[in-house]
Amino acid sequence: MTLPHRLAEYNSPEGAREYLEEYQKLHRRFSDARERRVLARFLARMEALETALDLPCGWGRYLPFLRQKAPRVVQADYSGEMLRLGSRLLADTPVLGRLRASGTDIPLADRCVDLVFSMRLSHHLADPAQRRRHLDEILRVARHYVVFSYFDAGTLKNRLRRLRARFSPRKPKNTLTRAMVEDQLRAAGFQVLAAPLLFPLGSGHRLVFAERVR
Repeated sequence: MTLPHRLAEYNSPEGAREYLEEYQKLHRRFSDARERRVLARFLARMEALETALDLPCGWGRYLPFLRQKAPRVVQADYSGEMLRLGSRLLADTPVLGRLRASGTDIPLADRCVDLVFSMRLSHHLADPAQRRRHLDEILRVARHYVVFSYFDAGTLKNRLRRLRARFSPRKPKNTLTRAMVEDQLRAAGFQVLAAPLLFPLGSGHRLVFAERVR
């Protein structure tokens, strides 16, 4: 799981507010804009949707974006404070529901939503088994599509980070291999439609768009 002190920070009013403020920073706005361009291409390739699960939804930065494709969105997050902040900030944007839940134990039925959208969670999970469990859970709940991100172990950025970690106390990122991710997707009946890096150079985050084929 994510380290306990990080979970406590994330679930506090201060942590929720800091997360909101983080996305006002220039570098975050730049990466967010790039992320949205990639994700918009994914959404454009999907059939018509009715429902989506956004987990972790945070304060809801992707809610209006997702509702362009799926009018009924369930927001879910580990942090009750994030959900409360989002309900205030986006009070005029309707949702199907808000749910406090872990990404490794989603309290929803199999194949119950058309799309599961899970951005920027995997690399926060310290245990490799939990990263695989998270992927299993979002695949279980998705009826048609999944969109998610993970930190790819094979990228140049991660290899350089691991090299630097030999000479500094900084920990390497929590990663998955591309082969492992694709094996899990195939085993669950999904086909990868796109899996670009967030940025072609200098990025370790890979964004995956996959469709259920069986």
